Amino acid sequence: MSFYKHYMREERPLQVVLVGETTQENEELRAALKSLGIKPRKSDTGTDFIQTASERETVFVLSEFEGDVFHNLSKAEANIVGPPVIYHCAKENKEVPCHSRPLYNTAMEGVILCFTGLDKQEARPLAEIVHHMGGSIRRDVSAKVTHLIADCTDGPKYRLASSLGTPIVKPDWIYKVWADKDVVGIKADDKMVQYRVPPFYKCCLCFYGFTEEEKKHMEELTVENGGIFAEIGDEDCTHLVVDDQQTPVLPKDIVLPHFIVRAEWFWGSLQMEACSDERFYEYQKETTPGSLFTPGRCMSGSKSRKRKRLKENIAQLAAEGELDSPLYKRRSSSEYSRISMSPSSFLDASSTPDKSDVLTETTEIEEKSKAVPSKLSPRQQVVMELLQTEKNYVAILHTILNVFKSEIEKPNQYHGAILAAQDIKLIFGNIPPIYKVHCEIKDELMALMENWTEDCLVGQVISQHAEAMLKAYPPFVNYFEQTKETITKCDKSNTRFHAFLKVCQSKPECGRQSLTELLIRPVQRLPSVSLLLGDILKKTSQDNPDYERLENAIDLLKEIMTHINEDKRKTENQVVMFDIMNEIDNCPATILSSHRSFVTKADVIELSDELSGRSFPLSLFLFTDTLEICKRRTKHGSTAKSPALRRSPQKPYKHLGLLQLKTVKRIINYRESEDCQNSFGVIFKSHPDDKDKLYSFMVDETDVNKVQFLTSLAKSIAQTKCLADHEGLIATVEGRDLQINTSILGRSTFSRAAKIGKRVSRAFSFNKTPSRLKRAVSSVLSPFSHENNHNTINVMGTPRRGGDLFNRRQASCMDLTDSISMLSSYPSSTTLYQEEDTVSLGAYSLQTPMEHSNMNDYNSRLMKPPS
Repeated sequence: MSFYKHYMREERPLQVVLVGETTQENEELRAALKSLGIKPRKSDTGTDFIQTASERETVFVLSEFEGDVFHNLSKAEANIVGPPVIYHCAKENKEVPCHSRPLYNTAMEGVILCFTGLDKQEARPLAEIVHHMGGSIRRDVSAKVTHLIADCTDGPKYRLASSLGTPIVKPDWIYKVWADKDVVGIKADDKMVQYRVPPFYKCCLCFYGFTEEEKKHMEELTVENGGIFAEIGDEDCTHLVVDDQQTPVLPKDIVLPHFIVRAEWFWGSLQMEACSDERFYEYQKETTPGSLFTPGRCMSGSKSRKRKRLKENIAQLAAEGELDSPLYKRRSSSEYSRISMSPSSFLDASSTPDKSDVLTETTEIEEKSKAVPSKLSPRQQVVMELLQTEKNYVAILHTILNVFKSEIEKPNQYHGAILAAQDIKLIFGNIPPIYKVHCEIKDELMALMENWTEDCLVGQVISQHAEAMLKAYPPFVNYFEQTKETITKCDKSNTRFHAFLKVCQSKPECGRQSLTELLIRPVQRLPSVSLLLGDILKKTSQDNPDYERLENAIDLLKEIMTHINEDKRKTENQVVMFDIMNEIDNCPATILSSHRSFVTKADVIELSDELSGRSFPLSLFLFTDTLEICKRRTKHGSTAKSPALRRSPQKPYKHLGLLQLKTVKRIINYRESEDCQNSFGVIFKSHPDDKDKLYSFMVDETDVNKVQFLTSLAKSIAQTKCLADHEGLIATVEGRDLQINTSILGRSTFSRAAKIGKRVSRAFSFNKTPSRLKRAVSSVLSPFSHENNHNTINVMGTPRRGGDLFNRRQASCMDLTDSISMLSSYPSSTTLYQEEDTVSLGAYSLQTPMEHSNMNDYNSRLMKPPS
């Protein structure tokens, strides 16, 4: 409040008048006035208080800023406010303001607007609404204007606002804020984003010279950004976008629109999210020889340009005979030898050298042409090649940092930086150290060439920077794959970044190469330098002092590359370990260890009943010294019914156990048959006092080879136990010897039918096997039901006499623990199955409760960490 108003407020006491029945019955309004210590007056029209306005500072509160009552008070220049103003003053404990214009709320307080593309009839009601919400209007765009209200994408105001980064908004934004005028605490900027004017608003685009795939992609982006597209020749077309790299001429029989622009205009508009100025992107090629297609251009201008080019050509031809003229100057043999390149240089050859480097090099050659010998030695030629490739490489790094990085991270551009800070750091964060070290190498090589002698120590230049390269390269190479993934992700999700890459790719300094193609150069540079140093070494005599230094430099580069590869392998392993841990629910943190690495993974189905249940889908993650056993969730993510799980999606795996490989005694490879396919088992003993335990699984993936997985498992066990022979850990047995039958299982994971079957089996379980069932199973499975008493072979293939009590044990009562203990110590080279004489253990489901308890006794002890 100004001093004058404050003085007048002290001289004239404040009175607040509630006008109209709706305002007077507003309890919230009366409570706000009471908190301010104001006792309001009431009036139906407010005109009876206008006469006393000169004696007292009167504020009229109206709920509607329309109708005769409002207009009469406005003509009388009364101080009118809306209820939201009183709410705001009560909340902030401020005095009721005195405004020359009616003020309904403060939603646009501090907002300064300018209009373009609207006539007076359209702009007048918008201006009144802006004033009612505390905003102000300016005639012209300036740095003080906060928003441009536009109904078009051209004109000087639009161009200036887009260059200043001023938000450009549709008129509907003002109407939307006014529609919510009674919302407490509303601010206009909260609803601005959805009303921004898109780049191709009210534009109809046609595309020419692009492939069908590119054209379809650009048409989709046109619609997404507020425009429409049409075929060439359509009368509604406002812009013809031409691929100037692939289109030398346009068909002369087509109808040309007002704007004919290059593809760079399209991508530039998307990048800045505003329609770019077409004047800077005009397509200047001819439709037919001798005539420009650009509308409005006359033939006289074309002829004058032809005459100008003819004069320039004549002047150049005339200057060819002059000795000092740089135009059409014939190259000397020394200059040809300067640019000669060996085949190995194409490992790092670049078609995009920095212009400043080319100009500098030309100037230096001209200035020092007298000092350079007429013919370069073979050694000097290869060193010159090394210097030239180093210049090209530094120019590429300069382009990455200045054309890409600096433009992406500019905060003052329209709509702010193109990428988030973390994405910029991941893509470009490791480039500056590499750029710094190679700038130093380039400068030192240039200094050698300026004062060249055959004894120049090229190898010393590389050796001196070996330690710096060792520090600079690993961070970049290790995360190069993540860098590419980040670029791909941002390219797909961020339209501005996608358009920015397209604009940069068309720039001469990028040589039509993408950012990913430029970023791969640091990965290729060290091998290229090593090859070039090898070429220099071949051209260097052994008595040259640089010979040993070159050998040392080559060895250092090989050590650096070896270190980078090893460091990259470790980094990739760490990333994989973290990814695995993040996908497993309740995964123990101890799984992360510096000496542990991931080997392979297999999806399996449990054949035993020890971990999660028979036929449940599991996953085995094999590491160098442990085996992580997880339950595989067939449904995970945001599909859960629980609201809590929707907020935090389920992970695809749930931790069941961590099996230490040092406790594994034998790997069981079940022989392939009709009843047993793709199955294997693991025998282990968690504690010395425990009995041997068997886990059996069936591979549930067609792309996982069982033999290869078992070989990897055996090698990891052998390495953990320091065993020389890993093959001795694998024993091949028949599946039916250990009651393994996969014929009743499907290849799919745990289904609803399997769940129902499990519930039924539990419902019909017995505490003790009935005697009738024992006798029935005995009569079917016992080998003594035959008249002849033959010697039989037990599970381990050991002959036993037919009258032995062991053979009289019924199959349903046989304990698998004995067999597992014998298998764990049995030599793998012995055949564990004979076709003609064997004892069948029957179906696994006929296992007695005593057997079941024996097999489950160790379940609680299995997951305990080994002592």
